Amino acid sequence: MTTEDAGKERLQKILARAGYGSRRACEELIVEGRVTINNQTVSVLGVRADPFRDAIAVDGERIHLPKPAYWVLNKAEGASFNDAESEEALQELVKGEFGRLFTAGRLDRFARGLMVITNDGRVANLLTHPRYRVPKVYRVTVKGTLTPQAARNIERALYYAMNGGRFEPIQIGKRVGGKTQMLLTVYEGLPQAMRDICLKFGHGVKQVERVRLGPLELGAAAMGALRKLRADEVKLLLEYADDAENGRLSYERPLIDAAKFKRDESVTGFRRKKTGTRGTTTVGQKKTSARVKSKGGKPGGARKGKPGEARKPRSDSRGERKGSGRARDERGSTGKPRGERRSAGPGKPRDDRRSSGPGKPRGERRSSGPGKPKGERKGTGPGKPRGDRKGPGKPRTGGKPGGPRRGGSGPKRGSQGRRPGRK
Repeated sequence: MTTEDAGKERLQKILARAGYGSRRACEELIVEGRVTINNQTVSVLGVRADPFRDAIAVDGERIHLPKPAYWVLNKAEGASFNDAESEEALQELVKGEFGRLFTAGRLDRFARGLMVITNDGRVANLLTHPRYRVPKVYRVTVKGTLTPQAARNIERALYYAMNGGRFEPIQIGKRVGGKTQMLLTVYEGLPQAMRDICLKFGHGVKQVERVRLGPLELGAAAMGALRKLRADEVKLLLEYADDAENGRLSYERPLIDAAKFKRDESVTGFRRKKTGTRGTTTVGQKKTSARVKSKGGKPGGARKGKPGEARKPRSDSRGERKGSGRARDERGSTGKPRGERRSAGPGKPRDDRRSSGPGKPRGERRSSGPGKPKGERKGTGPGKPRGDRKGPGKPRTGGKPGGPRRGGSGPKRGSQGRRPGRK
């Protein structure tokens, strides 16, 4: 952004502040060619203008914006301007016609201190957004005596809680009545985890107060007091805002860096809580680990229902067959090979179990002779009908012992080719 564009805003933002609807509705007014700047029609988006120096008109009628005004509020504990009704609360707090009001920086309900209220949205954004490097100084009062080692622990935990947040090292202040004040300068919003972090290291937070925001300081203002900035203060604030917008601001002191934590081995880290409920272990893996550690063993060392009994190896527990006292490895070494366990006879090869004679190849098991055509393999001779292939009374090869099969001595059961003895 050049020097000529300093103090200018987008045209649709200016129209929205003047009460012509939302930004989308104001963009439609611009595209339709109903808006002029210094008597020149504007029909493209992205044009910037100064609402207090340029003559802006809609349908020939010039818009009027209230002059920028700035207030400093010493917010008390319990008040909140961060909810959806914050605009109404600000309108009740600031009397008069000033248009839409903004707050520069937010403070939660339990915090107190400096808060800037203005109708200048540009200045409010410059004082709030982290990229403009505007410092925000907080005075945090904690319980107990804060040592340098405890301050380093809080810095490390706060760094990771803010995902690499930009803030300066903690400055330890006064120690009064069992409490310690520390100054914390951040360049973005103060996280809500600040209270939990201090409590983690034994220093509960009693009070959080913002004492400075950019060039403005709280001073000795009474609690809940609201005052309007003087002319010299407004000039200083606008110059500071221009420097922030043009990138001329830099960090006042070196920030906290993760490399410092790697070199300092004495600093204790803040461990984030894992998933699950807080407190003692009650269910699941945590309960099992705690029970095993109390017994002095390892997880899985005792069988369910038999405490103190060592579990057998998997090979022994699964190596025995039901009803058999012989292990698998013993059966394999002393018994028969696996291929002969269910064979037709002892010592016979697997191919001869159900064949008509020993020693014949597999292709000749049921054939009448080698080398015959496919149609003559199971017949008694070539050219005979299918029903005459096997004569009556001839026992079936491989039949049951104890005599001829049923119906084997009787006559054939027809000449339709059905084998005798089958029904």
